[in-house]
Amino acid sequence: MMDQAQQWAIAASYQALQDYGYPARPLDPNRVAVIFGNANAGEGHYRTTFRILLPEYLDAMTSVPEFSNLPPEVQESISKGVLNKIRSGIPQITEDTMPGELSNIIPGRVANIFNFTGPNYVTDAACASSLAALQGAVSGLLDHKFDAVLTGGIDRSMGPESYIKFSKIGALSAEGSRPYADGANGFVMGEGAVVFLLKRLEDAERDGDKIYALIRGIGGSSDGKGKGITARILWVKSVQLNGHG
Repeated sequence: MMDQAQQWAIAASYQALQDYGYPARPLDPNRVAVIFGNANAGEGHYRTTFRILLPEYLDAMTSVPEFSNLPPEVQESISKGVLNKIRSGIPQITEDTMPGELSNIIPGRVANIFNFTGPNYVTDAACASSLAALQGAVSGLLDHKFDAVLTGGIDRSMGPESYIKFSKIGALSAEGSRPYADGANGFVMGEGAVVFLLKRLEDAERDGDKIYALIRGIGGSSDGKGKGITARILWVKSVQLNGHG
């Protein structure tokens, strides 16, 4: 019942921890946080909701006069056929359904599997969700709320539901992705998972960690009553170190 977004988060986190050398190179599980950016969760909740609402669609079908005029045995055959077809293609709703599709369970899965007991939560700032997660990760490290954090972005929402709704508000670009360019006319959807393991610089240097990059600053803003309620900006400033990207 686990949505693919959760599966990707687990796999990417495992790769990040492997790159660090964990568990041979230790991390105190009580001081490790998991903070991911995600918007719209995965695609599973669309499917399960359709199954829940199926009785309403069947009721609408049976209320159509042309359907009511069919022989009773034909009505029953059609209704059962539609019901069985939908139920065979969508898993039954169980106690595992909701945990398998909620966005806040994405970091929870990782914390549970690796037994990290620091804070775990998801940030949703639309296209800036991963940067919002990064901002929370940096703030927590600077405030010494934890000593290491798995953070990044997980997105698995490329179903027709998202495309149709984004198209209706004019958010999708018909020509390509050109952020901050003069000809920018929307965004292009994508999906994937990226996870970083972050520590404070002095701790990473003390522990002899492999350091890829240093985050120099991060911040965010909104435009108030500007272009629209969906507009927001988050920025991060980093510097390349030791020849690594």
